[in-house]
Amino acid sequence: MPDSPVTFVNVFDVEPADQSALVDLLTEAIDEVIRQRPGFVGARVLASDDGRTVINEATWTDAAAVAATQADPAAAGYAARTAALATPRPGLYRVHSTAPRQR
Repeated sequence: MPDSPVTFVNVFDVEPADQSALVDLLTEAIDEVIRQRPGFVGARVLASDDGRTVINEATWTDAAAVAATQADPAAAGYAARTAALATPRPGLYRVHSTAPRQR
């Protein structure tokens, strides 16, 4: 499955006082760098109601596109800035099953 789409998920543990700044920074990174990268399909930023977690989820055409983006100096700069605000837990995932809504 090396050529199948992948989802990069980064779960950030963050102090509630920093959650908004982290969301803004991730949104800026997507708008300024990630969106223009080859292989990018789409992204979402999720913020927990308790203020302690932010999830950055991005779908890519393949794992090589993710690796190339992570090696890009502009993307790496944003990664360093987000790590200064929160503790990241990144991972690369592939869809194995889905459950569409029942009618």
